[in-house]
Amino acid sequence: MESFSFVYVVKQLELALRPRIEHAAAEGGMTAAQYTALTVLHRRPGITSSELARRSFVRPQTMAGTLDPLLEAGLIRRERDPEHGRRMRIFLTDEGEAAMERTAPPIEALEELLVGDLSASERAQFAEYLRRARNTIDAAGHRAPSA
Repeated sequence: MESFSFVYVVKQLELALRPRIEHAAAEGGMTAAQYTALTVLHRRPGITSSELARRSFVRPQTMAGTLDPLLEAGLIRRERDPEHGRRMRIFLTDEGEAAMERTAPPIEALEELLVGDLSASERAQFAEYLRRARNTIDAAGHRAPSA
């Protein structure tokens, strides 16, 4: 059996997907970072900007630059957290939901390209393996191990 690195293969996949995701998001009139933020907000309405940054794999400062155009376009809205007056919670607007729907067809086509050679059960297994790997990494913490 040939020796390989899962990390290397995952990175190769990410590099192959990135330009296609960027193109699909552009078809919906947004950047890949903006699309990612909208999808996270769709699944987790009312999270804070820092939580959104973590779940979108960017720094909070980077997320601020991503959110401004979304706010200006009316795709998201901010509300004060009633339990913590200084904290702002972020939600999709109806326009944000519509933007996601416009972007869904090219994203779905990309997903089909990714798993098109897999049977339904293989797709379910693949998704489960990816979730388990992600959960294991998350459980280990967000810090890089020390040498």
